[in-house]
Amino acid sequence: MTIIAFVPHPDASQSVVRWAQALNGDKETVEYICYERDSAGKTQAAVRAFLKQNGDTQSVVGGSAARNIVDTVVERCRSVRASKLVTVRFAIESLDVTGIRTQTSEDLIRSAPCATYMALFGQTPLKDIRKILLIANSGPHDMAALRFADQLRRKSNATLTIATIEDESNAKAEHAGERAIQSLLHDADLDEEPFETKVVVDRIRHRGIRKCYEGHDLIISGSESTRDIWPLRQSLNETTAIIIKRNPPLRLRSIVEWFPHVNPRDHAELLQDLRQGSRWNSDFVGMLALASAIATLGLMQNSTAVVIGSMLLAPLMTPMIGTGLALAQANLKLAKACATSIAYGTLLTFAISLLLGIITPARETLPPEVLSRGAPNIWDLLIAFFSAMAATFAMARPNLSGAVAGVAIATALVPPVCAAGLSLSHGSYGNSLGAMLLFGTNLIAIIVASRFTFALLGIAPYRTLPRHRFLAWWGRWGLVGLMVIISGPLSFMLLGQFDEGRSQTAIYPVTRAVSRALHERVAQDSGVEITLLGRPSVHEGVLIHIASNQDLPPSYADELRAIVRVEMNDPEVPVIVIALQGLWLSDSDEGLQGRQ
Repeated sequence: MTIIAFVPHPDASQSVVRWAQALNGDKETVEYICYERDSAGKTQAAVRAFLKQNGDTQSVVGGSAARNIVDTVVERCRSVRASKLVTVRFAIESLDVTGIRTQTSEDLIRSAPCATYMALFGQTPLKDIRKILLIANSGPHDMAALRFADQLRRKSNATLTIATIEDESNAKAEHAGERAIQSLLHDADLDEEPFETKVVVDRIRHRGIRKCYEGHDLIISGSESTRDIWPLRQSLNETTAIIIKRNPPLRLRSIVEWFPHVNPRDHAELLQDLRQGSRWNSDFVGMLALASAIATLGLMQNSTAVVIGSMLLAPLMTPMIGTGLALAQANLKLAKACATSIAYGTLLTFAISLLLGIITPARETLPPEVLSRGAPNIWDLLIAFFSAMAATFAMARPNLSGAVAGVAIATALVPPVCAAGLSLSHGSYGNSLGAMLLFGTNLIAIIVASRFTFALLGIAPYRTLPRHRFLAWWGRWGLVGLMVIISGPLSFMLLGQFDEGRSQTAIYPVTRAVSRALHERVAQDSGVEITLLGRPSVHEGVLIHIASNQDLPPSYADELRAIVRVEMNDPEVPVIVIALQGLWLSDSDEGLQGRQ
């Protein structure tokens, strides 16, 4: 890896070289880009002299007189895949076809494709630093600034004060600032004891920073802007100040670095929670059995609210996310425990729903809540995938634990299995198979998504046997391949629904008794045929379309309506009868509504 150090003028050579050397802890290559206004090469000479004074003969020094120096430095960072960029505050004027153009250090820090360190003022040697002040801005760059400040504290045996400036308009500003500092230290897996903390309430940030200053040798701020620190350059004596910007998410590796990683304490708690929640024990069985019974009865009653309640109770998602963690860590023991709970839990849920479907008096036809789960599509897979990412992220981040309940609602696990059992008890084998396909889709998507999210959170395989790593590798990519395979049929099912002009079931079947009675009645009259019979999804009741080659009396509709109400044992159920060819429409007890 390479550190790029940009020196905009000779006076900046000492500061840039010092910071570049301080940051070169891994003995990386340091490449100095010196901006030269003319051919004299004064900036390069100043850098070489200071490097020689420090005994550095390995660094590369080069000059550039490019008009667009910011773009030149940024392109060089990209070409060598620089890990860090070091510079100072500058403003360079250059002449181009549009006139005089000013290029600033803030242009560079915003465009830089890597972590950037910008020295603002002060020449205090790093070896003389004894008191460090870190300004926490509650922004994305605080973590990078804290890690660097803590490294410097350990190396220099210095004291480190972490301060935050809160707006005075907040009645509990001081408490909020303390919580922000505690959260920052927690995410960095650092104890509070070695640090001093300070909260200043002031609506003007640079004035608040001045209040935090107590003879500190170095001020560090995680930011892309110099506006909060630069106004203090005259009032802070010889104090050195630097701002730090973390690595931007321009590459896949950078995105992983931007993603908040799980600290060791949270990692240990997460592993313990998933182990406990994935065990096939009395707690797991009891909660799952109750959730399965509630979900089954809710589906029977076509009650969305009851079904949602069962989703909140069901513990089935925990072992699925645990499987994702097991694949991330190559933890074969955890994988076995999770697989056992998933398999037995699925069988238990299916058995409860099947049993309740058999012994519970219910309508002969399946409720819409059951039928709707028998036709999964690609949207269901995507919902499960992104919901699992959210659930995994929330479980790994203690401050987001409240979001897990919402994710449980978004990803339905128990209802599809219950729908499959109910469908089987009613002899609807196709709907039962479709509901189990929905469950399988959710299962695969959750495991793959949780494995992917754990990788983003920095959870990697720990020391384990090569055979376990091999099995985890095959398990991971096998599930990914399986998800890709089932994506095809799910996509075609969605397209098929679109071809039919709908994205959900438009009409549901009536009971076999109602259908049989109506067809027997219509069969008594020649030239009359039922063309459509069902329950519309948009409102309650029964819809009957009949075709006839002759005029039918309005009483015919009343007779059909009476048959439906007798068979359904509901004298109030709305029945709409539409006759074609016969040129009449009846949708109420009054019979004939109009003629065409």
